[in-house]
Amino acid sequence: MCTALALVIGAGSSLSLALPDIAMDTGATQTQLTWVINAYALVFAALLLPVGIAADRFGRRPALLLGLALFAAASLASGLAKDPNALIALRGLAGVGAAAVMPATLSVLVDAYPEDQRTRAVSVWAGVSGAGALVGLLVAGLLLDSFWWGSVQVVYGVAAGLVVLACAVVVPASRNPDLVLDLPGGLLSLGGLAGVVFAVIEGPERGWTSTPVVVGAIAGGILLLLFVLRELRTPEPMLDVRLFRSPLLTTGSLIVFLQFFAAFGFFFLAPQWLQYIHGVGALEAALWLLPLAAGIGPASAAGPGLLARYGSGPLASVGMTLIALAFGGFAVQAGGEQSLWVFAATLVLFGFGFGLAITPGTTLIIGGLPSDRRTLSAAVNDVTREVGGALGGAVAASVSLAIYAEDLIVGLTDSRVPPPAVATAEDGVAQALTISRELGPDGAKLATAALDAFASGYGAALWVAASTLVIGAIVALVGSRSDVGDHAASSVTATTGADLVLEGQP
Repeated sequence: MCTALALVIGAGSSLSLALPDIAMDTGATQTQLTWVINAYALVFAALLLPVGIAADRFGRRPALLLGLALFAAASLASGLAKDPNALIALRGLAGVGAAAVMPATLSVLVDAYPEDQRTRAVSVWAGVSGAGALVGLLVAGLLLDSFWWGSVQVVYGVAAGLVVLACAVVVPASRNPDLVLDLPGGLLSLGGLAGVVFAVIEGPERGWTSTPVVVGAIAGGILLLLFVLRELRTPEPMLDVRLFRSPLLTTGSLIVFLQFFAAFGFFFLAPQWLQYIHGVGALEAALWLLPLAAGIGPASAAGPGLLARYGSGPLASVGMTLIALAFGGFAVQAGGEQSLWVFAATLVLFGFGFGLAITPGTTLIIGGLPSDRRTLSAAVNDVTREVGGALGGAVAASVSLAIYAEDLIVGLTDSRVPPPAVATAEDGVAQALTISRELGPDGAKLATAALDAFASGYGAALWVAASTLVIGAIVALVGSRSDVGDHAASSVTATTGADLVLEGQP
């Protein structure tokens, strides 16, 4: 189960390192590269809850096998894709499989282990869930150091195929036929998120007032409104939105959402920044991102004690403030003048703040649910995390590309670069660097302008993320005033992270 989980978590981050190679090989624009990452994240986020419920109702074993098989096939095919649109479609298909795998892995563990061994088993599961993204980056770096970008997808596909065979042998059959599947609600949430993300990603390239962008934004908003109305009226909602009247639940969800909103945007852009601005290879870029774990580990270990002493709101606020400071530090370093050791130190600060804030967010979600509805806690936590990540990547890419296009034109004002070359360069920094090699002396001007513009876009996206984190830090203090206080703190002190996950399982 942990191997299956590691595959679907790692697949979300692994291709971030390969984006420069994908652009060179397939001709993908920066907008298409954004879709390569976000198609997987978006489908995964939107289908996590409905597909998870379907798996619990109709059978976790078949859902796990089908999900892994679909993930394996889509990953293998995407590794061989030469067209960016085909790659995007296959990544979305892999996201469907991942949405079936992730909740099923935990449900199988909870069902298969006796109570006296369950907490230990789920502790391992939770650790893999947290470390999966970093491991995915490291594996991708190792592969990209010796092979082409598609090797990452091929290895994931082959590994998933082997796990399918293992699951067919070891996973017992289990299901809960009493659960009600809200298919209309699931489709509305998927359509709504897709419309909003489409508008955010396509806005910089098509224009914010273009018909497709405006229609996507309006349609997405309407579908999300219909989703809320559907969940209010159906007797068996997929997600009872009435529960968000609780300030604790709303605050906890916002904390988790903003953390992953910021983190996913960073992990989308930072690997490209390391490769373009600092000129490091894929493996070296992955290694430079590892100091994040040096901050998360100590903060996560100290979290329960600090939570018991200071409470959820203050601890979450401090954690998010530290992340915001780290993102400000990353933005200041965007031009690449500072040593990468400064970047590594800033990553440790980012990880420490992230580790401090993650437990209070989950605790507030649990504390904000009635005792008879806490089976929803893990679902709310997971969906909030994945939706935050999908939107965070879209917004970061959108801000980065908008600033890139604007600064590129300014940087080429007095140059003799031909207009067709400028138009090609506006598609992304990879296109700019490729065409610059064909322009002789003018090409150097184009390459410099493109790299400077990319650095500006990267920095602007990080400032946006830092601003949202500051808002989140304030909301954490205000929204947690009705915190259950000593009860919440003592419950977390006496409970491991695995217990928190177990509390959220049917």
